[in-house]
Amino acid sequence: MRANKAGELLSVKGQENWTIRRFPTGAALRAAWPERSREDGFWVGPEALAFLTDHPQGLDTEAILLEDSRCFRRILLTTQSFSFSAAGQVKNELKGETSGWDFRRRLLAPFSFRLLSIGQFLTSGSFSSDGLSQLSATEAKELLPAVAETLMCLRPSYAAFVIKDLYPVLHPAVRELQNSGHYLLPADPVMGVNIPESWNTFEDYLAALTSKYRVRYRRARTKMEGITSRPLTTDEVVRYQDQLHELYRSVSAGADFNAASLKPNYFPWLASANACKPSLRQVLVADGYEAEYLPESPTSCFTGYFNAANELVGFTSCVPNGEVLQAHFLGLLEAYKHSHHLYHNMLFDLLEQAITGGFRHLDYGRTALEIKSSVGATATDYAVLVKARYGWLNRLIPLFTPAVYSAPKWVARNPFRKG
Repeated sequence: MRANKAGELLSVKGQENWTIRRFPTGAALRAAWPERSREDGFWVGPEALAFLTDHPQGLDTEAILLEDSRCFRRILLTTQSFSFSAAGQVKNELKGETSGWDFRRRLLAPFSFRLLSIGQFLTSGSFSSDGLSQLSATEAKELLPAVAETLMCLRPSYAAFVIKDLYPVLHPAVRELQNSGHYLLPADPVMGVNIPESWNTFEDYLAALTSKYRVRYRRARTKMEGITSRPLTTDEVVRYQDQLHELYRSVSAGADFNAASLKPNYFPWLASANACKPSLRQVLVADGYEAEYLPESPTSCFTGYFNAANELVGFTSCVPNGEVLQAHFLGLLEAYKHSHHLYHNMLFDLLEQAITGGFRHLDYGRTALEIKSSVGATATDYAVLVKARYGWLNRLIPLFTPAVYSAPKWVARNPFRKG
């Protein structure tokens, strides 16, 4: 696929008025990728897509532009392809609970399947598309699978395609896709905090908590004795990139499912791509960091956590995306997670960045659902749908999926006072 020339046009199978314009290189994206219409369009912008296209992070990425010749509608999408192995990419303790699944697990273990995804695995929620609102539910049900099938014809090795996070689970398009043979996979919800306009400082957030959760906040903060945190400059992210990668790997190794596998070069790119966004500059000025760190290099969207010996023991990263602050990849040493409540404190720090920075929403992403809800995050379910290339294989998906992965049970918390 990547050998074809930039801007190649494909007719969408069974959709005579729609074409796919492919952008298989970063150079093609920088030269001709259309302007985004959404304000929170970082993940469909040429900067992010060009980097991911030229520097695969465990997935092959390609940006595509759908065009309707009848009324000049345009839809920006991201496609990613990867190999899925049930044995190598899903934690053992999540592969079902009863012995009845054991035989099915053993059957799946030797196999690896090449999958095409419409949507991104480096971000959660509906940030990897632009223009889908122009489609009715029925149009989406016809067009999106036709796009996937057209692209799969270019590579016979594909076994199935995934439609990831393009719509919330309750969207009519999801129901239409399910009725046409697409299987809704179990997936964690996306956790996020809507930030009221009345929250101008972190103290406003604390005032909204019940006394029980304010006590928990203070207890978590007292556990941080001996740990200091500060924003990292872009130069520091370059300097620490191997350590950042090791810390990230220590966390990602425990994830329920991994498709992406970041390389060390991802972190310097992310730091430079998001250096000194205006909304985060407010945070730096307010906290007194700008004067100290900005002269060396622009301050990135990374925060480093250091122990008393000035050793890096954890980090967080985030993406300012319009009015949304997206918490991104993080890493920490397991010992500090418990002894210093480091992960819990990272969640508070990210929320403080979002409030002080003037964002209207903090996107915490998936995983660690209960602890995120305890700081005020609520859940939104996004649809991850799959359909196999062949009918006989598609009929096996509902049979084998519970043996591979079952979404964990969790209890939603509400830390806020009523009224």
